[in-house]
Amino acid sequence: MTGPSPRAAVVTSLASTLSRAVALGDEVAARVVHEALGRLLGLPVAPEG
Repeated sequence: MTGPSPRAAVVTSLASTLSRAVALGDEVAARVVHEALGRLLGLPVAPEG
């Protein structure tokens, strides 16, 4: 059995970082990581505001 793909490993890492940012109340970091996850997954970027 093979391990997770490199992309899956990055998604896992970013998800963990997002959780920490939210737990710490760091809205800017959470927003940046959220956008990175969306781009990595190919989702459209929502307008800021």
